[in-house]
Amino acid sequence: MIRLIHGLAEDKELTNRILRNVGWIFSSQVIVSLCSLIAVAVTARVLGADGIAIVALVEAYMRLTSLIIHLEPWQAVMRFGSAALERGDLQRFRTLIKFSTIVDLTLGVTAALIAFACAKPAASLLNLEEHVGLLQIASLALAVSFRPTGIAVLRLFDRFDKLARLDAIVAALRLGVTIVVATLGGGPAEFVAIVVFFSVVDGSVAYILGRRVMAQRIEARAGDGPLQALSENPGLLRMFFNSNAAVILRQATQRLDVMLLATLVSPTAVGFYHIAKRSALAGLRLGRPLAQALYPELARIAETRDNQKLSRLIFGASGAFLMVLVAVVTPVLIWLEPLLAFIFSEEFRGAADVVAIQILASTVLLAGIAVVPAMLSLDRDVPLVLLRLTVTVLFFLAFWPMTRMFGAEGAAATHLLCNLVWLLSSALILRSALARRTVSEA
Repeated sequence: MIRLIHGLAEDKELTNRILRNVGWIFSSQVIVSLCSLIAVAVTARVLGADGIAIVALVEAYMRLTSLIIHLEPWQAVMRFGSAALERGDLQRFRTLIKFSTIVDLTLGVTAALIAFACAKPAASLLNLEEHVGLLQIASLALAVSFRPTGIAVLRLFDRFDKLARLDAIVAALRLGVTIVVATLGGGPAEFVAIVVFFSVVDGSVAYILGRRVMAQRIEARAGDGPLQALSENPGLLRMFFNSNAAVILRQATQRLDVMLLATLVSPTAVGFYHIAKRSALAGLRLGRPLAQALYPELARIAETRDNQKLSRLIFGASGAFLMVLVAVVTPVLIWLEPLLAFIFSEEFRGAADVVAIQILASTVLLAGIAVVPAMLSLDRDVPLVLLRLTVTVLFFLAFWPMTRMFGAEGAAATHLLCNLVWLLSSALILRSALARRTVSEA
């Protein structure tokens, strides 16, 4: 591992570019995580565990519907867009972006309509009969979701700085609005309105920035018909569906768990679990910069067929990040209970166990942060989906008995177990893929 990390440091140009982009994303995610955590704390103090459970369930319904129906094209666009830019095929690139935009528009509107139509039965299932209107309003926000295409364009043109500034500004504004609403004594409806409004902002501004950067970098011409992208990029449709299938399978455990938990435990336990997930999410946000900065670099290196450099980047970056994780997580776990009382109020001291388990689960997931971009860069999207499917099935098989026996702590422990299986299995798949690739080119 030390040798891999040392080898990574020797490639100064690559390392500097990755560190610069990681720096931009990390700094923005620190702001986003802090703002999000403070916003949750403010909301929890105003609404209590039962009230925040309502907001959590509405947001989970909104995100889950978007996840299943609005398949995001950005991972496939980055994989094939990087190849088009490397070869100087700008017309092919323009067509690819047009295809991505049409996908975002069509699937966003479809998700909004389906979510709105299903709001009443969903409210009954989630014990939110008095809040059907909140589910319906949240559903309509899904129609405006062009962020995936915007993300792809900004990252392909190495403008991580613009995306970082945008995310930080939006998070700060959201926190400010949350504090104002809390000061005015807002209830669950007002806090759901905050979620809806900033979802629309998040879904549109990144796309506008991406199009501006694209217009500055390449000559503004109309691309070919969007379907032309399928013939110009063999494997685009397969990667589009497989990369989204992998995300859906992963996020299903992150979104459905709150809904399922609501049918098994008390609203207070759901509130504790929501706090645990949001606390762990703050850590995940701090780790995502590495994956986001690595993906375009891995895609470029994979295109050059430099397998040694590819392996060094994947495992060296993962090893270095794991060392950082251990140093950060250990003191947090030691002082967890007083931290929860200080941040969220004394009522949430009882959430210490479930929060600790969620933090450990997130740490395991973060240790393999380079796995997904590496697999996509190596065109290993099929094994990625199969592994996700296996882990997701394992999660839902274990979730009910673990929750029945141990409550919200059991639900969190199910995440920890499945993340361990994911990490070990994905490392084996990656090593095997790199070995086969090296042998085939020898």
